[in-house]
Amino acid sequence: MIPYFSFKCNDKSGIALEVFHTVESVPIHSHDFQEFVLITKGSCIHEFKDISMPLIPGDVFLIPPHQEHAYVIETPVCMYNCQFYPEQIADWWDGQFGGMLNHLVEPEVDNPISPADLNRQHIIHLSVPDAERVQRMMEIMRHEQTEQGFAFEQVKQDYLNLILIIISRARLRQFATLLGRENPRPDIIGAAQKFIEDNLTEQIDFSDYARMHNISPGYFRAIFKSATGLPPVEYLNRLRIVHAIEYLKDEALSISDVSAAVGIYDANYFSRLFRKIIGYSPREFRNQAYKIP
Repeated sequence: MIPYFSFKCNDKSGIALEVFHTVESVPIHSHDFQEFVLITKGSCIHEFKDISMPLIPGDVFLIPPHQEHAYVIETPVCMYNCQFYPEQIADWWDGQFGGMLNHLVEPEVDNPISPADLNRQHIIHLSVPDAERVQRMMEIMRHEQTEQGFAFEQVKQDYLNLILIIISRARLRQFATLLGRENPRPDIIGAAQKFIEDNLTEQIDFSDYARMHNISPGYFRAIFKSATGLPPVEYLNRLRIVHAIEYLKDEALSISDVSAAVGIYDANYFSRLFRKIIGYSPREFRNQAYKIP
């Protein structure tokens, strides 16, 4: 039987905030509260809706009540976890924010094919400023939860509202629809995703790719981002880093070997990109992974 996890706070805010610095996987489980998670450092695999999705810093997602999910952790990861009961926050809360929650859990497209496609689990990827802003707010919520000063429960609720607005605005930007145009045909995006997967070690020029398929480069970038949640170049970088994480587990491969294996032939640039995205250098990440039994 799949276990239900209990709520982690007993104040009257209806909100519980935790921070995990962990190397231990979390087995499949459910809960009767809403939960959103922000990854701030490292990487892990989130198993949800029969899909295994690699997560990296800046990824945030919402898990509705009674949904089974799990985390496979093979390298150190830091994640902020916010649990909440909407019905305990305020009588008016569901009317104002309930629809927002529904939008945060519904994929924009069906049948994405690539592990870089954020629609696989409807991941919202925050910009660095937004991710840092949300992290600061969650730290304030955690401080209020611990210190329990005057009106601390109201402070927690107010910051949760602000965070959900920031995430929802990011979602609207990330999956922006093309006003006045029909939705992009899935075969165009699917073919582009497969091309990227099959040519990961090559130098890909997306403008050339678009023109070869009789699409303007600007329109191709717009429909690709609308369907996958990322512009083509960011999608390619994410996919390369996801593959690099797997290659780094092989001690026989040097950092240069890993870099070349994902199509980046400047190891120094690869290391900078990896640190920028994951929060560790490739060598630090590998060393941390070796410490996990």
